[in-house]
Amino acid sequence: MAASYPSGAHILSLIGGIFIVLEGIFLLAAGAVISSAVATYGVAGGAIAALGAFVVVLGLIILYGAVQLRSRPQSVKTWGVILIVLALVSFVGGGGFFLGLLLVLIGGILALVWNPPPAPTTPGGPWNPPYPQAAWQSPSTAPAGAPPPPPLAQSGPRYCSHCGSPNAANAAYCAKCGAPMTS
Repeated sequence: MAASYPSGAHILSLIGGIFIVLEGIFLLAAGAVISSAVATYGVAGGAIAALGAFVVVLGLIILYGAVQLRSRPQSVKTWGVILIVLALVSFVGGGGFFLGLLLVLIGGILALVWNPPPAPTTPGGPWNPPYPQAAWQSPSTAPAGAPPPPPLAQSGPRYCSHCGSPNAANAAYCAKCGAPMTS
């Protein structure tokens, strides 16, 4: 059975986002060490720390996007494009040791090409009636060519051969699972 969300894109984007956040933390630490250890490189250390903060925020946005791939499958294409763009932007900070960039890029591409599984179609239910003539219609109002209504009286309940639930004696389809009732 196909997943109801793009699982490969979700997992790759999560792992890539973690690498990017880790690189941002590394850059923050390196910037702090450089600016505090060597006074002449204080400006460079501050720039590295600022780049680290930018990369951490970028990685957190990527992690949020990866979570959205799972929780909102209806917007997978949008988040796929956003993840690809963010992966390319992460190149400025080193791309999560380059591995994070690749994983998020592949995850974004997988999100773009993912197709949701088709919705199951079962007979019965409010939007897919099991037979053309609704139960509240009398035979005189049935459309031309419609099958006759099911026989009215049989003794005892009928049990579904698919799920085993009891149904009305004249049921054509199971009320629980929608499977056709066999004789």
